[in-house]
Amino acid sequence: MKNRWLWVLTLSGIAMILLGILVTFPVAGEIRSKFIRPDLVSIAIIFTGVFLSFSGITAISTEKFKTKAQKIEEEDERNIKINQYAKSKAFDLMSFLFGMGLLFLALLGYMNKVSFFFLIGLYFVSYFYFWYQNWLIKKAI
Repeated sequence: MKNRWLWVLTLSGIAMILLGILVTFPVAGEIRSKFIRPDLVSIAIIFTGVFLSFSGITAISTEKFKTKAQKIEEEDERNIKINQYAKSKAFDLMSFLFGMGLLFLALLGYMNKVSFFFLIGLYFVSYFYFWYQNWLIKKAI
């Protein structure tokens, strides 16, 4: 099941790359004209496709070439706790850097109101999800 979703991720990345290449042609001028910066549309779509396909390919290759000992070690409780601790520290750093970056971009005038409030909304959604998961875990204990 997990492998199938990784293949879907990889194939959707390849489709995005092809769409980004298609958008560069003059025929797709009407699509590009819908955006504020039409010159960056194809670059953004291709970059997203490369990111998605690269993520899928690396995950598939690591799953494919795992030995039985590596699979057992991965499910070890100690390694799971270490992984969870590292992710929690990364979340703390990401939330700080995201907030600081958002503040600096807003103060320097590189951000309009729509993108500012959209990113603030995403910031709060991630924190609410953290609090919800924290509540679920405490409730289960």
